[in-house]
Amino acid sequence: MIDESPDESVSGNGSDRDGTREGRRIADRLGIHDLSAVVSDAAIAVLDGEGQFTAWNDGARTLLGYDADAAVGSRYRRLFPAAEREAGDPERLLEAARSSGTVESEGWRVTSDGGRVWVREVLATVEGDDVGVAVGAATEPAGYVWVVHDRTDDHERERRPREEKHVVERVVEAQPDIVYAFDTEREFIEWSDRVPDVTGYTESELLEMDPLEFVAPADRDRIAASIDRVLEHETSVTVEAALLTADGERIPYEFNSARVTDDEGTVLGFTGIGRDISDRKARERELREEKAFTESVLEAQPDILYAFDTEGNLIEWNDQFQHVTGYVSADLVGMHPLRFIAPKDRDHIGAAIDRILEAGERVTAEGRLLTADGERIPYEFNSARITDDDGTVLGFTGVGRDISDRKARERELERLERLNAIVRTIDETMVAAETRDEIERAIVEAFAAADAYRFAVIGRADPGGTDGYAWTPETGAGIDPTADADLLSSFVDPPAEADGSPALESRSVQRYRALPESDIAAWRTHAAAREYASVAVVPIVASDRPLGALVIAAREPSAFADREREVLQEFGGTIGHAINAMAVRRLLYLDTVVELELESTDRGDVCIDLSWVAGCDLSIDHVLPLTDEVFVYYLTVSGIEPDTLRSAATEAAAITELRLIDADDDESYWEIVVRGSTITELLGEYGARLESKVVREGSAELTVQTSPDSDLRELVGAITSAYPDTRLVSKRTVDRPVRTRGDFRRTVESALTEKQRLALEAAYHGGYFEWPTRNSDASEVADRLDIARQTFHQHLRVAQAKLLSAYFGDDD
Repeated sequence: MIDESPDESVSGNGSDRDGTREGRRIADRLGIHDLSAVVSDAAIAVLDGEGQFTAWNDGARTLLGYDADAAVGSRYRRLFPAAEREAGDPERLLEAARSSGTVESEGWRVTSDGGRVWVREVLATVEGDDVGVAVGAATEPAGYVWVVHDRTDDHERERRPREEKHVVERVVEAQPDIVYAFDTEREFIEWSDRVPDVTGYTESELLEMDPLEFVAPADRDRIAASIDRVLEHETSVTVEAALLTADGERIPYEFNSARVTDDEGTVLGFTGIGRDISDRKARERELREEKAFTESVLEAQPDILYAFDTEGNLIEWNDQFQHVTGYVSADLVGMHPLRFIAPKDRDHIGAAIDRILEAGERVTAEGRLLTADGERIPYEFNSARITDDDGTVLGFTGVGRDISDRKARERELERLERLNAIVRTIDETMVAAETRDEIERAIVEAFAAADAYRFAVIGRADPGGTDGYAWTPETGAGIDPTADADLLSSFVDPPAEADGSPALESRSVQRYRALPESDIAAWRTHAAAREYASVAVVPIVASDRPLGALVIAAREPSAFADREREVLQEFGGTIGHAINAMAVRRLLYLDTVVELELESTDRGDVCIDLSWVAGCDLSIDHVLPLTDEVFVYYLTVSGIEPDTLRSAATEAAAITELRLIDADDDESYWEIVVRGSTITELLGEYGARLESKVVREGSAELTVQTSPDSDLRELVGAITSAYPDTRLVSKRTVDRPVRTRGDFRRTVESALTEKQRLALEAAYHGGYFEWPTRNSDASEVADRLDIARQTFHQHLRVAQAKLLSAYFGDDD
């Protein structure tokens, strides 16, 4: 049995024996071994009405280390640490279970080896008759079921944050300074023990006090202003004032306050530390006395350190100061601080020095450090006054930090913001543009109009040059693209000595910086003459197919940093997509188009492969693009039973879903979802579209429509490259009706949003409008579009209203 003290051992009276027998009967009726199999990660045991274990499962043995022989007959309270036993925790838990039927608790339990595990346990009472839980039972229970889960790891994870919080609290309480917190109404909400000790106010008095009541009257306006600043716009504030105690004593203090916000950024108040300045002065004196230590610290600094006397003579400096300024030690002695400052910055640096020496302010100021050889480096100077023990001003000292990188990042951020603004403006223009010329003109004019850029030029990609493409400048702003064609082309296809690769070949933005210092004479001369210092070449790409390139010249030599290049890379894709989409839209409205007739047996096409495998005829009635790689095909299939086609389609890797919409004796109508590259996607990349496609047992006849100004050789080459077993049969020019359907479609499409159009297309081709029996219900169509049924109904009804309005000539 579990080792127990005399008062905790199992008594040998008849009542206990009866209780044990009753507990074992409970264990048998509950099927503790069955419960162990179901709840394998829990310790399960049964106690009799007196809190004595009568059954003990393997989970309990694994968790606590006691085997059944040692545990059965022992009391529940023995598993508790001594402090909890003395506090009566086991009895309270048993009583709570008797009163409520069940009780849950967490705590430490003692293992067989004297160790401890943190557990979450449930005690449930059991009645003698039906072994049910006696919730709120008035009678004594026959026993208890005890279910325990090991939560030691969870407790450990939760303990650490609590300990960290405790450590923070202890750190606060250990602070020799006063720590305080006020809400936004300036009501005192938290303070350290030092606050009542220093101020002399009681806890109850502190609760009623405003922060200004702790400050001497002469300093209250400044403290009130600093509180407003930290609550409204500054994250932290440091201010000095006299602390006013309950007995009227005034103690000079420095208050460092910071804003308190929640996770959403809502200001909750402010907190801070008040420090006795006399202690700080004493520590400063101690540091000055340890001169050797101070000098070693100064020399270890990566920043420049300096000290000047009240006459403006340099008296101390570190090696970094001498290294940066370029002066020898003998020259530095006695030099005036403004000698190290660029002339244009001397007035405000001189004023900052006056504030340090006269008002005792700690000052942070920016200025350009002037070196011995005339170089100007942006620096941030943090300076403070030097005084002796009597308060006599001896001069000032400080740290200067090179902020060149920070300034460069600030300039980069400014350029990035300007670039994003230009891109947003152009995006809006591209949406409304009707021709590629309009898009290209809007792009170059927007860049040329911005102060950061000198000119912009766009040229189109033609077969025959780099990687099969040549580039000739066509549209420009801020420069004559024709007059400087050769120079501009050299950026797109750079010479071997240039640090870059052809943009159309790499499909990535290329940049050329510090051009006035370039090794390429033509670039150096042109940049100086045109007053630009860097160039970016942005490939205009649609689905990895170069459509052209945009050349942008910027004034700054460090323009087009990495983040700017990322924006321009994405922008080039956006332009390509817009040009491509516009070509597809224009194709719908052209009165004359070129029709290409092709034949194909290439089984890389999903429809040809399906027809060949199933041995059937099929035609594509419609293709609905859901994303760039997901298309919904609506097919009419003949010469095969639906079940046979379903089996064949299931084997096709590209077909991820299929649904039979309708069927009769001769034909069946299907909806299939195709993922991956399709000929529809390929044609869209070239501004063409599939007009019709009929496949008879693996042999397809395709009709493709494209604009008369399309490059037919490139289009056909792309098709036969992707689908080698395809050949061009014929091409012809087709005149469309001048109005009627085209005008009607234009009217409808201009009225419909993209979501309304998709809802209408999916409903129509999915058989939603079939009568008297629909082939698809609203849920099926909504699922296909991955929207809610109610949303589908809303889009569909609005789309139908617009369609009918266009048909009946209703302008609304």
